[in-house]
Amino acid sequence: MSLPGCGKLIACDTLLGAPRVPFPAYTPDLADLQSEMTRLRIDGAIVRHRACMDTAPYTGNDILMHEISGCDNLIPAWFVTPDGCEPDWNPRLLVQRMLARGVRVAWTDPEVEMMSLQPWCSGKLYAVLQRHRIPFLLPYNRIKMDDLHLILEAYPRLPVILYNVGRLGRNRLLEPLLEQHKNLYLCFGPTFSVHNYFRDLCTRYGPERWVFGSGYPEIEGGAGIAGLTYAGLTADEMALVAHGNIERLLSGVEA
Repeated sequence: MSLPGCGKLIACDTLLGAPRVPFPAYTPDLADLQSEMTRLRIDGAIVRHRACMDTAPYTGNDILMHEISGCDNLIPAWFVTPDGCEPDWNPRLLVQRMLARGVRVAWTDPEVEMMSLQPWCSGKLYAVLQRHRIPFLLPYNRIKMDDLHLILEAYPRLPVILYNVGRLGRNRLLEPLLEQHKNLYLCFGPTFSVHNYFRDLCTRYGPERWVFGSGYPEIEGGAGIAGLTYAGLTADEMALVAHGNIERLLSGVEA
């Protein structure tokens, strides 16, 4: 148990795979991830793979499934695109393949794939993700909030989780979205470190809107744990953020 009273920790923002440009003290492979999770007493993690961005989305998904095979504490997240993948180029069939392989989380990066997140481009993908209630991870630092608003408004049963949310003080972009869209969730990680702000957000929008992130591999994960530990939440609230909310979202996926 990593935090008193919270039961366990599930990190929702981990990224596996070495970057294109090697860095001497930076080897984010499976062994390193598991070692880091052991050090920080993190029980489980949703894992994306860097190869989805550096090689090709669906090749990266296959690499991810191969590398984490047999690791019951790791939850794969598949990179998805609006047109699905070959040979049929159909997002509905893509999601069927995901579910058949036990994958219950999706993510994308519009900058990498030169796509628009707006429904005119990605609406078919959102519709099928919503149909199955699949949590959809998006990087806060690489998307436009206007696009996010359109997604949340048009697909209110699609759970959207933002990760890489930075230290911005009172966030005048995110707060209106949190107020208007109950299907928006934020990943509380090391970069989200505004004094007393997390407790304030939990009070105003509810503790059920947040999941835990470690920032692996780019940030010291202990900072995220310290932030949650000293946020001033009750034990029940901490348990929701640490694992309860993401477990609820994953259990809500409909095959």
